[in-house]
Amino acid sequence: MKKLTCTAFLLAAAASPAQASVTEEAIFLADLPTVLTASRIEQSALDAPAPVTVIDRDTIRASGFTEIHDLLRLVPGFQVADWAGGGAVVANHGLGSAYPHTLLVLLDGRSVVDPVTGGVDWQDLPVRLEDVERIEVVRGPNQASYGALAFNGVVNIITRLPGEDDGAGLVFSRGERGFADNYVRLGRRGETYDWRLSASDRRANPFRYADQPNYYSHEVNQRQTLRAEFAYRPGLDQEVSADLGLTWGRDDLGSTVDPLYANGSPSHERDIASRFLQVVWRKTYDAGSELSLRYFHYRRDKQEACLALGGAVLADYDIDTRRDDLELQQVHRFSDSLQGVWGGGVRRDWIDSPHYFYGAGPLDGIQWQVFGNLDWRIAGDWLLHAGTMVERHYNTGRLLSPRLALNYAISPSQSLRVSVGKGYRAPTLLETDAFEVYTTPDGIPVPISGLRSSGAIEPEQVRYRDIGYVGRFDRLGLQLDARLYAETYSDLVWAPRRVFRNIVEDVQVRGGELSLDWQHTLLGRFRVSHAVIDVTGGEGINDLVEQSAPERSTSLLWSKALPWGLVANLGYYRVGEMAWLGDGSSQPAYERVDVKLAKRFGRPGSEDEIALTVQNLNGRHLEFQSGARANYSERQAFVTLRLGW
Repeated sequence: MKKLTCTAFLLAAAASPAQASVTEEAIFLADLPTVLTASRIEQSALDAPAPVTVIDRDTIRASGFTEIHDLLRLVPGFQVADWAGGGAVVANHGLGSAYPHTLLVLLDGRSVVDPVTGGVDWQDLPVRLEDVERIEVVRGPNQASYGALAFNGVVNIITRLPGEDDGAGLVFSRGERGFADNYVRLGRRGETYDWRLSASDRRANPFRYADQPNYYSHEVNQRQTLRAEFAYRPGLDQEVSADLGLTWGRDDLGSTVDPLYANGSPSHERDIASRFLQVVWRKTYDAGSELSLRYFHYRRDKQEACLALGGAVLADYDIDTRRDDLELQQVHRFSDSLQGVWGGGVRRDWIDSPHYFYGAGPLDGIQWQVFGNLDWRIAGDWLLHAGTMVERHYNTGRLLSPRLALNYAISPSQSLRVSVGKGYRAPTLLETDAFEVYTTPDGIPVPISGLRSSGAIEPEQVRYRDIGYVGRFDRLGLQLDARLYAETYSDLVWAPRRVFRNIVEDVQVRGGELSLDWQHTLLGRFRVSHAVIDVTGGEGINDLVEQSAPERSTSLLWSKALPWGLVANLGYYRVGEMAWLGDGSSQPAYERVDVKLAKRFGRPGSEDEIALTVQNLNGRHLEFQSGARANYSERQAFVTLRLGW
């Protein structure tokens, strides 16, 4: 790992154009992408206090992916899998379970994390990839900016502004096993207001029955979305925007391992519906200074019930979740060398699930948080960042999460970063209040062991430190990002014998990451990432915890424009041996190869194309093992037509 990272630093130093003029560097810096998620302050990645990966729209298009969570395969240190009955799972640096709860996922800055499990239902998000402008991923703890949910990273899905699509667009995809994906949008850009409407209908069969031993998987997903966005500018210094999203659909689930049991139940259906409303007011009162007020409402309903054990037991997994969030934030530039952001918010969660919280009735709680971050350029080449978050959750006491980072500009296009911090993860309602009960069809409780809370769950803690390097080389068309990190996790929540409790022993996670983005005139664009991870724990730690991250993982995405408007794209993903916690288990290493060949047409700069995409070209692979039940990701080929006018 050390050899790998040192090589990255030496490569960066050797590639630095010693004779580059100030003018050339200034031109390059003008095109640098800015990031927002690391500190809530819009800044260059060279100045960010945390490591950030940006997945831009060109990368989204080149990848051939059709779902948001798959894009995180391109992020160093991330593990992504899909499994029948449980949906997609995403983790960073290991410790990921079948129901991961260590990542904060934001939609345009607002949390869409489920307060019951602490995870995200990726397939149910009321947004499609065609609506996404870019995704910013903070590859480490970020509680100082976003609070206890950002325990091991932040994924911020940033959608396109209403005024960015002036006109109409259509996307149609058809493929193997009944795969169908339809999308339509319409928008207008005006002097004082912009609006955008989009809708989609998707059907996929990611897992299917197969007549062979231990082949567990049958799942058919159907999803429909509707989204409306509106922005109004009463003056040059103000904007009011509203965003409404709806998702509804159905999953058909089942298993060939045992007809009576498919993830604890026979073949059945699951109906979901989710919706959100966000209203934002912004006022710019000076260069680099802004005041904003945001209200966010989110609701998700899941209906899933079936009879098991020959009809003797009713498994009713219905959950109704609601969230209301209000936040005030101010960004202020004091001078060219000092800028800060501060604010506060209050959130109310409401949950009703007779199955997981038997006899408790609906649960609700209010939490609040106050945050502040300062960036001070203490000298021409040195930038000091200090941030902290104070918050109070309905299921914890008061939490304080500080962070300190120092960035040194080696040159206008290269920087070093050193950061340290501490943060928490507040226990979920499932961990603090679970009383899972199965009943007979008549509603009588039956003695089947379900999840229980020990009633004394402490917040998880993480202490972290890292050293990172970011470099941009305009003459080579190269961008580099390398880092070494160490994270110590305490009081991790575990559920041996299905009872939640804290683990006494600490868990150490150490690793290194390297990613590069190289654009060559003749060879095309290469996005490469590589991660090395080592997880260790004390004698009382389950062996699967130490196996919960692959020792090495690699991703490659190559894109090349060819003659006659053709574009070739190749994706390669390799994940070493690892284990998923919770309902998961150990699984072998795998490789995945995706290809996409597109023919572009239409006016210059348009996204019009017809494309053939083949995922898992090298054949099916196992990326999630749950005991004796195997979940194979199979080959999927489809054709896509994209039109805009």
